Amino acid sequence: MIRTIPGSPAERAGLQGVDPKSGTLGDVIVAVNGNAVHNVADLTDQLEQAGVGKTVELSVKRGGKTISVNMQVADVARQAP
Repeated sequence: MIRTIPGSPAERAGLQGVDPKSGTLGDVIVAVNGNAVHNVADLTDQLEQAGVGKTVELSVKRGGKTISVNMQVADVARQAP
């Protein structure tokens, strides 16, 4: 499974990745704090605007439903091994 970084805010929030064995699509982030996300640049911009350490509300498509997930924004470079 393509997964989140272990111990990251995304993992703690329960975000799900793609399962390459079954081809099942994981979570698709469609909005941050109510602002639409159409691509990675949109997502990055929204997270940068919120700022590291802030909590954002993600709207996520999962299994045909849209759910809300709260996640703390982190600097991924600081979490890299």
